[in-house]
Amino acid sequence: MVSNMKYIKNLKYNIKHMLPILGLAGTSLITSCEKEEPIIIDVPYKNVEIFIGPNMAGWYEVDNLKDLAFIKSQADRPDVKNVFLVPVGTWDNMTELGIHNLRERGLTPALNVSPKVRGRGDFDFYPGAASLVPEDSLWYVENGWTINRLLHSSKVH
Repeated sequence: MVSNMKYIKNLKYNIKHMLPILGLAGTSLITSCEKEEPIIIDVPYKNVEIFIGPNMAGWYEVDNLKDLAFIKSQADRPDVKNVFLVPVGTWDNMTELGIHNLRERGLTPALNVSPKVRGRGDFDFYPGAASLVPEDSLWYVENGWTINRLLHSSKVH
């Protein structure tokens, strides 16, 4: 004898609870399909060197806004990573007062234009002149310059 019995399983659920669950499942499918990728623009950065010399007018003047405006214009460019102030020429005729004035009246205002502005290169001051005011020589080195590097490298140790 063959039995035609069917088993029916009743699941009790509350439709009030099912709607929020279905809503969450649907929104997670939508947000996962619409993933946004970040757009990366590769901008080549460059360094700018501004050469300063002992005979260039204005580095001893407090209110030389022409040079500071040029330095700022270079630092404000989005493709510029660093602006380096590079000494050229011979600086060996500067006394300790001249070295101090160059720092206070020329280089400090230039460095304060932007965090991108830094020192690079060597000042060939008269040997021993920079060490007469230790704060000045330390300041030059801390801001990226060297002092009499060639003089020190030529000595035999």
